[in-house]
Amino acid sequence: MKVDLTIPPEFVSAIVDDVVARLKPILTGLKTKPSPVDDLMGVAELGKYLGGVSRDWIYQRTAGNEIPFVKVGRMIKFRRCDIDRWLSTRSVPAVSPLSAPLPEGRPRDCESRGTGKTHCVIAKV
Repeated sequence: MKVDLTIPPEFVSAIVDDVVARLKPILTGLKTKPSPVDDLMGVAELGKYLGGVSRDWIYQRTAGNEIPFVKVGRMIKFRRCDIDRWLSTRSVPAVSPLSAPLPEGRPRDCESRGTGKTHCVIAKV
């Protein structure tokens, strides 16, 4: 049995748009997992990855167990995903601007310091 369908071009375009809209979140959510060997970084690579920190800084952090690392024999390696997670715990949130002006200060007892001469009343305690 053979059936011929004639679909108007505007319907085809609408179907394509709908399929793309449904597949886009699924496809962007997929991440290719690099192999474990590619995922590991050495001390020098980590220094570059962190913006040029020194080897001494990295060794100090590993000695104090402050930064996640893996020992492979006598070598120290770092998983990129562990470092990214560690960095995310150390982010400092931006401070929002003040929503209201600061309160007015109380009047000063002295003349402005810019005049070079101040007349202050200092009480003895």
